[in-house]
Amino acid sequence: MSADRLAPRGAGRRAVLLVPVLLAALASGVAAGERHAGTVLAVDSQAGTLTVDELGANAERRALRVQVPREAAVVLSQRNPSSRELKDNFRDSRISLGDVRVGDFVVVELSDDPETARLVMVTLRRGAGS
Repeated sequence: MSADRLAPRGAGRRAVLLVPVLLAALASGVAAGERHAGTVLAVDSQAGTLTVDELGANAERRALRVQVPREAAVVLSQRNPSSRELKDNFRDSRISLGDVRVGDFVVVELSDDPETARLVMVTLRRGAGS
């Protein structure tokens, strides 16, 4: 029996249509729901965009540019020096996108749209730390 008889009708056409979609997803390098981290290169609070210098796979640097809608959570995470409990080691406070500064280190969690953030967390302010 030939392989053509074993494959369901239309399977070849579906595979041909699916290949460009998969290639586009792989080429973008960004998948929905993923977390990305890096140093802020640019913030445009009027346009609602954030550009992050990210060290990606194979130690390749790239600029990740995402939309940050008004409903996205933008927070500053700071160590709580008076904490004695593991669960209270950090305090998160809401800030605006305009409060994010070039040089800050951030973690960006993407929404279902891989070009849109659902969370931007500033974990280290520019010039802070060692």
